[in-house]
Amino acid sequence: MLALTKTQKGLLLGVSAYLLWAFLSLYWKLLAGVNAYNTFSYRIIGTALTMLVYMLVSSNRQRYGRELKELWLDKKQFYRAIGAAFLIAINWLTYIYAIANGHATGSSLGYYMMPLVSVLLALIILKESLTPATTLAVLVAAVGVGVLVWQTGHLPSIALILAFSFGFYGLLKKGIKLSSDVAMLFEVGAILPFVLIYLIFFSQETLTDYSLWEDILLALSGIITAIPLLLYAESLKRAPLNLVGFIQYLNPTIQLLIALSIFGEKLSRGQLYGLIFIWLAIGLFVVGQIILMRKSSKTTLSEIGH
Repeated sequence: MLALTKTQKGLLLGVSAYLLWAFLSLYWKLLAGVNAYNTFSYRIIGTALTMLVYMLVSSNRQRYGRELKELWLDKKQFYRAIGAAFLIAINWLTYIYAIANGHATGSSLGYYMMPLVSVLLALIILKESLTPATTLAVLVAAVGVGVLVWQTGHLPSIALILAFSFGFYGLLKKGIKLSSDVAMLFEVGAILPFVLIYLIFFSQETLTDYSLWEDILLALSGIITAIPLLLYAESLKRAPLNLVGFIQYLNPTIQLLIALSIFGEKLSRGQLYGLIFIWLAIGLFVVGQIILMRKSSKTTLSEIGH
């Protein structure tokens, strides 16, 4: 039996993470009978408990304490982390709402757009330069959104909220020096008081209103959330980010197939036209990344030769 290299192990972990994220739509669909705000709230509580248990069993309490103390002392990073927490909360809530209310195709479109939105934000806010292929990809994606609006008569709001909330989330995360597990604990911890206030004072439903199966699914939602994140974090330790990035399109592709084949959603002609432009943009983006990787590889070999 052939032993896997470090990079191959990283890619395998990355594929596992993206596959789990893709099939999460099936999980949230099983909770369609639960109010989306309640599902989101129990997901936050479950994730907070899961990450606390993970911290205890992994014997990393000192590292958690050190990183959180450093975050608290650096107010700029602290407020960025708070902002990131609210952005990921918006992303999660929008996704749960979309799946429960028959908009899984819209959510898959949002996940297709995410990398391109991140590139656009880096260009506008961070003033990063783009390769010609990446610039063209962003322009084609913008045309795709325009086609969607023109053909359907409205903005693809769910897709745009998912893409931009995650794009700005990534932007804020660039300035935060936290390990992925510590960051997740902090982010759900920051949102936890708000969901508890909602559940105690404003929710019209309680756990007794749900079936036993729904209660079990809600109880497991924290573990379901944490596992792919931890797999993804481990994959980045073993494989380069640009390689792991290539497999990210597994997620929206599988989501779209699930929406059409299992959830019975329909893809209108207008949505299809817009999606074709998005797919074309992704193809251009991937080609641009391959060119960059080859140039980087040649530069490295040249430097070694000298």
